[in-house]
Amino acid sequence: MSARRFMKSLSACAAALAGLPAAAQTTLASSNDWQFEFAPYLWLAGIKSDLKLGPLPGDTLNVSSKGILEALDFGAMGTLEARKGAWGGLVDVQYVKLGVGNQLAGGLLGGYNVKFEQTIATLAGFYRVVEGPVAVDVVGGLRYVNAKTNVDIAPSPRGFGRQLEESTGSTDGIVGVRAIVPVGDKWSLMGWLDVGEGGSTSSWQAIAGASYQYSPTTSLKFGYRYLDYRRDDALLDKVAMGGFYFGAGFKF
Repeated sequence: MSARRFMKSLSACAAALAGLPAAAQTTLASSNDWQFEFAPYLWLAGIKSDLKLGPLPGDTLNVSSKGILEALDFGAMGTLEARKGAWGGLVDVQYVKLGVGNQLAGGLLGGYNVKFEQTIATLAGFYRVVEGPVAVDVVGGLRYVNAKTNVDIAPSPRGFGRQLEESTGSTDGIVGVRAIVPVGDKWSLMGWLDVGEGGSTSSWQAIAGASYQYSPTTSLKFGYRYLDYRRDDALLDKVAMGGFYFGAGFKF
């Protein structure tokens, strides 16, 4: 993502805020007490990415949302959010380890096995600019992505077998907006959009979710999340992740 596209995305976020109904632009959050919420979750994100395998051009790592549990070796995900008045922040961390393969004619014509580990950590602060029928936060922070890829290529008529391994990490600065819309006494809808730019990556993320307040301290959360990031000169680049998530929030 170029600097010009990054600024255009930021301007689009600002324009979205400016277009809110005037009736929604009321007073800011006034609570002076810290409020915390921890939300563990499971994100069933299908993954699609190009693999730069040299003699195997055009191959992709492709794990569907339906097949993610089959390919998943281990995963841990959670968000911790804090708020005081109009100000707040959050830490979101997710780690996944996958194993997937692609064999041609049962391996007679070659193929490959991929082991993929990924850590995505987001540290963001936010400020509530609208408190009313639609609550809106402006968001800014950092997103760190670390990916380790190990590819075993089987011997084939196209060449000898070999092993490729790469571990890369990069940090993007991100800006975005989050909107929360109450629906009745127990339900609320949430939308999130951010864009990021770093030294070797560009990224964007969109979330559409819902929350059900099961009790004063516990809520159930679900929705759809999509993350796209690109890494220059990487074995695994143009990574697109999208799928449904399910979790629970615990306030304290």
